[in-house]
Amino acid sequence: HSEGLSEGSRIACLLDDDAPAVVLIHAARRLGAWHIPLNRRASVPELQAQLEASAADALLLDRANAAKAGEAVPAGVATHRIEALLAGAVCAAPPALRERIELESPSTVVFTSGTSGRPKGAVLTHDNHRASAHAWAGLLRPQPGDRWLLCVPLFHVAGLAIVTRSTRWGADLDVLDHFDPAAVSTAIDDGVTHLSLVAAQLVGLLVEREGRPLPPTLRAILLGGGPMPHELLARARKAGYPLLTTYGMTETGSGVVSGGSDQATLDDPTRGRALPGVELRVTPDGEILVRGDMVFSGYIDDEEATAQALPGDGWLHTGDRGTLDEDGLLRVEARADDLIISGGENIAPAEVEAVLESHPGVAEVAVVGAPDARWGAVPRAYLVPAGDAQPTDSELEQYCRDRLAAYKVPVSFVRLGALPRNAMGKVSRAELSDATGRMTS
Repeated sequence: HSEGLSEGSRIACLLDDDAPAVVLIHAARRLGAWHIPLNRRASVPELQAQLEASAADALLLDRANAAKAGEAVPAGVATHRIEALLAGAVCAAPPALRERIELESPSTVVFTSGTSGRPKGAVLTHDNHRASAHAWAGLLRPQPGDRWLLCVPLFHVAGLAIVTRSTRWGADLDVLDHFDPAAVSTAIDDGVTHLSLVAAQLVGLLVEREGRPLPPTLRAILLGGGPMPHELLARARKAGYPLLTTYGMTETGSGVVSGGSDQATLDDPTRGRALPGVELRVTPDGEILVRGDMVFSGYIDDEEATAQALPGDGWLHTGDRGTLDEDGLLRVEARADDLIISGGENIAPAEVEAVLESHPGVAEVAVVGAPDARWGAVPRAYLVPAGDAQPTDSELEQYCRDRLAAYKVPVSFVRLGALPRNAMGKVSRAELSDATGRMTS
């Protein structure tokens, strides 16, 4: 407040996951400002696009991220070091902090990859966060003495949801600044009751513990970030891990479907049930629709994308495909528009394709997800060289690394004489996905 930030200010942040980052979340909510966490793994151009799209008034950064923030911040956006703010003098004119929150007012803007590759900032209200925490409380049944471990990033909706849950439930919150299998294992032995992981993290934890039994204090491990390999689930459950698979997205404030809490979803891990307060529908053409108070209010300054996701019928049109049986069990069969989910990170193929198509040695390119035992999926590029050009794999990889976050860089490059296309002239990603599966197997 003493630096000129107030109700309605848009505060972007580029911070490590630690106690000050959690303090900032609560400070922004108490002040009535918008909290806009930025992905530390994003490239400088990506951060610039997100800062522009969010119309941020200020960027808060810490020592670890100061160099990247300095490159990304546009002119006119004030920067503040969170260490200086925390160490500053008491505010001379303390603000009239809100005692009540307007639930429908914006709280958070979380950027998610879109099929166009453009940054899309999902606006989550205070009520969205509240409703998500309430839905999970209906399944997990909070108890005195609960301890949540935060080892997923605070720039992901999963991390933000853990902060809200622990606060609303009165639970302790243990914060790790990055996933470390040994530290997570120690926290579990010390009495952590809940945590969230993606597939790659679960693999790391299984290796770290080497079959050591889990303490009875651990009640739930939420698994998200995309489809889970059945072999991994079977291995972990055999070892006694209390796993709950989840399906959700940024636009729903966290997971809205869970599996593993009843015999039907244990027997078939591809299916899950809606959380309390969540309604599901599947359209005749197989699109999954979601309704509930946790569904976001729209994309920041993007009416077209908002209208596509929220066409005014009361339902979020996810773009994902699946089936819903008479018992209310949902099976997710395909994520929206071939979005690649790798280790919990969303990768829009169009974004990677746009970078590769800007290379002078590439005429056409299509990027699809290749199955991966550790990350769930990784991007693979199929390209048609331009003329007689013969760019090497290492050259193309470096070209991508200079322009994209590391997890978006294709793991391999396959040369083709032409890309397969359907009757409408569109690239057939299905054919490329089939080819990718055969190559992987």
